[in-house]
Amino acid sequence: MLYTGRHYLLGNAGDGRSSLYLGRYLALDGSQGAPVLLDVRKPHAVVICGKRGYGKSYTMGVLVEEFAGLPEALRRNFSVIVVDTMGIFGSMAGPGGIGARVFTPAPFLSEMPAGALPFEIPTGSLSVYDYCELLGIEPLSPHGAVLASAISESDTFSIESLIDRIHSSAASPGVTSAVCGLLSMASSWKLFSPHASFASLLEPGSINIIDLSGYGHDPGIKSCAVASLARALYDVRVRARRRENGSREVPLIWMLIDEAHMFLQPDSGAGRVLVNEWLRQGRQPGLSLVLATQRPSALGYDVLSQADVIVCHRLTLRDDVEALERARPLYVKEPVREALARLGNTRGAAIVVDDATESYHVIKVRQRKSLHGGGEPEIYGAD
Repeated sequence: MLYTGRHYLLGNAGDGRSSLYLGRYLALDGSQGAPVLLDVRKPHAVVICGKRGYGKSYTMGVLVEEFAGLPEALRRNFSVIVVDTMGIFGSMAGPGGIGARVFTPAPFLSEMPAGALPFEIPTGSLSVYDYCELLGIEPLSPHGAVLASAISESDTFSIESLIDRIHSSAASPGVTSAVCGLLSMASSWKLFSPHASFASLLEPGSINIIDLSGYGHDPGIKSCAVASLARALYDVRVRARRRENGSREVPLIWMLIDEAHMFLQPDSGAGRVLVNEWLRQGRQPGLSLVLATQRPSALGYDVLSQADVIVCHRLTLRDDVEALERARPLYVKEPVREALARLGNTRGAAIVVDDATESYHVIKVRQRKSLHGGGEPEIYGAD
């Protein structure tokens, strides 16, 4: 939609022709004013934060809906990938949804709506350090050495072939038994395949939900999946960018990650690739990253300072408010604590800080069009 009247455009100083409708300006008296849009002609690093129940995941869903509603010719420039850690975005694929596709690891396919697709990690997409992190092995230990040796024998391998190689190696029986036992556990997850590919996620104009909620008690597995996915997508866009000359063979990628603090630990594989490659270097290859979290303080100053758009819903924890205050740009004169006080208890209200226009606004996020799966469960039979 082209807004010809007064509107606020985040992320660029253009005319709003290529933009997502986020919501409306929220006045001090609670009335809503001009539309607030997010320009998508250029890549962005967006942080969405807020206390539980005040609109963090809801806002992320609004952005996904807006991509789905873009004109076909514009939408085909993008592939949208949502990393769903809590299983709340699958409703965007069902009846009344937006035509999103759901991917989930094979052990959980039977729990998904009809039409869900298997999600697998190519075994060769992970480094030795990734495997050591996943299995809890010190890379420089004898266990790490025997694992590294087995992986280095071939670019294409299965978990089962690694086990065979280690069994036939000269490693001590104790080391062999321990490493093979850990690899057997990884094999049981049905997550890794030498023949897997992320190519299906790069269909132009597609909306893809990767549901990792089945590994709710295993954050290391989720981190491994995000590290593999983020690294592979970065590589494919870097290669594609070199060849682009008036046409696009690989769409620009928007990756949205819910509960993002789980993946931003600096010593983790996911943290390294998201910060070093997506946040610091992702603009040139056309990678946009949206990180949603209840705990902005857990993201770290480096992440907050790299974001060019911050959408902040209600926060009350001192550490989180102070983390945003440390990252507050010079052009924002009002202290974060005072700005948050203006939001009150209104759900969906947020402060938006935009580096491109060096401005900040108080907004009310628009209502969702598809079912929001992140609300609290109801109590039945209470009447």
